[in-house]
Amino acid sequence: MAREQSSGTLPAHKKAPLRFLTLVLMALFALQGCSQGSLASQPNGGAKVPFCRPAGKGPFPTVIFNHGLIVDRWGVGGAARRGYNLEGICKALASEGYLAFTPIRQSGERNIPAHKEEVSRAIDTIKSLPDVDASRIALMGFSRGGLLTLMVGVERSDLRVLLILAPAPGGKGDFAKAVTAVPLLRAPVLLMVEAGDGSDILENFNMLDQTLRAHGKEVRSILYKRGGGHQLFYDVGYYWDDVRAFLREKLGGMAPR
Repeated sequence: MAREQSSGTLPAHKKAPLRFLTLVLMALFALQGCSQGSLASQPNGGAKVPFCRPAGKGPFPTVIFNHGLIVDRWGVGGAARRGYNLEGICKALASEGYLAFTPIRQSGERNIPAHKEEVSRAIDTIKSLPDVDASRIALMGFSRGGLLTLMVGVERSDLRVLLILAPAPGGKGDFAKAVTAVPLLRAPVLLMVEAGDGSDILENFNMLDQTLRAHGKEVRSILYKRGGGHQLFYDVGYYWDDVRAFLREKLGGMAPR
């Protein structure tokens, strides 16, 4: 049975930024017609939580998207110049009727435990917002974000679905360690990779697929053979039809009026 992740008792200096983020988010989401933005999580404007809001009135089913290492390494702008379209993915999710958040991690490119904590805290904050349907939250991630989606997903019971795209191994066996916690997982999983990806990514795909099935978990695994390799998931491409179908089936559309 899955355990719900708890952030525990945070020191006062960590609680303040979280309270600030919640207040800012709530104020901005009260504005009608606010379809896209980037919200400061700290008074000094440090961390950002970009979001894309669908048309209509909430609360909305919500997708939290964990970006790849390319953003940790080069920043959003630098990643975009290298073809990684995080903004396009955010907008595509909103166009499907989902409130989309793409938290930008702030703890450098090497600190995976800190990355995991950032993702979990972002979920806790986002699910408290008035326009978020807290019963219908999907956690989705690509590459390093796919690893983090698994690491966080096996520890929580409040996520409706996980979408894991070309998961990276991380360091010190992070992915393999997360796979050992699969028996705790409660959410169905969409697992995707392209056959031209690196051998380590393909090994992760096979390891997770086999472990999920061995433990009777609900998984839909897709190995594409249409080209693109790791960069297939840099943008919205042919794989998006499967993302759309899975989200519609498992997360549903917008909440009833």
